Amino acid sequence: MLFRSICLAVLLALPLPAQAAGYLVRPGDTLGAIARSHGVSIRTLARVNGIFNPNLVRIGQYLVIPTRVRVYGYRVRWGDTLIGIGARYGMTVTAIRSMNPRLGVYPLAGEWLRVCSGCGGATYTSVRTSPIPTVAVETTTSTYVVQPGDNLSGIAARFGISTTAVTSVNNLVNEDLVVIGTRLRIPGMATGGYDSTVYDPWSARALIVQFAQLYGIDPALPLGIGWQESGFNENMISATGAIGVMQVEPYTGVTISNLLGRSLDLHNLRDDIQAGVFWIANLVRYYGGNERLAVAAYYQGTRSLAHHGFYQDTYQYVANVLALKARFGG
Repeated sequence: MLFRSICLAVLLALPLPAQAAGYLVRPGDTLGAIARSHGVSIRTLARVNGIFNPNLVRIGQYLVIPTRVRVYGYRVRWGDTLIGIGARYGMTVTAIRSMNPRLGVYPLAGEWLRVCSGCGGATYTSVRTSPIPTVAVETTTSTYVVQPGDNLSGIAARFGISTTAVTSVNNLVNEDLVVIGTRLRIPGMATGGYDSTVYDPWSARALIVQFAQLYGIDPALPLGIGWQESGFNENMISATGAIGVMQVEPYTGVTISNLLGRSLDLHNLRDDIQAGVFWIANLVRYYGGNERLAVAAYYQGTRSLAHHGFYQDTYQYVANVLALKARFGG
């Protein structure tokens, strides 16, 4: 067991992007060209900036350019909190969650987290703003006054931009500390293009319950999956490309579309939730009502589960979801 833990910690000690400099998109730019010029992958650049369509980047858009740091594995112990873990490694809670998108409401004892010493409180350099004399770019800029109960991720979701973009342009050092009454600058975005979905966890939760009742399963189960996967955030895209509240992979979305007899848009809140709830309901029936196996297959895939059994991280994922199911009343 000790050997396995050491191996896992070594495997987790891999380079990971951390936010650093910024770049202002100019006419003729493509995401691929920007990524190559800064030595990062297109997927990483898209994920950091909340870009859903890598083929669409808007003139005047502010991009955060990640740099490479070292990341390590940490196994959660009884009594640990995200604030405590963050303080130990010099990270913010937001940074921990961004590195661990499958993390539930609370860290569970035995769960492995990715952490990096000092990378969660980085400050950012100024935006590269070479003059563009021949093209006038129409952008929208605004300010927002922080209200009681606000947090940075909620403000960013409200305006359809990434938390890192808000942090960068306002020179915020601690993402978890935003003072009531502070006037924040919202990064300018060129008009037109893809609009992200406003973060609305209550609508997401209501839709999950609605489709769970339609497909005949306990709503607490997909509620647990939705919270574990994304925190009910339709703007979430995983490193593997899974989309939305229910983190449905695009290829799974195609299968579900064929089964439902209509094309689903996984970037649409209702379609994404319908796809995820439909899929977990089918898995529950496939495994004869065994929710533990259904949740494992939702995470790992039916074929992989049949050929390899539970992976180590699948055990933890299933435990998290079933614990959340109990909290949601299941």
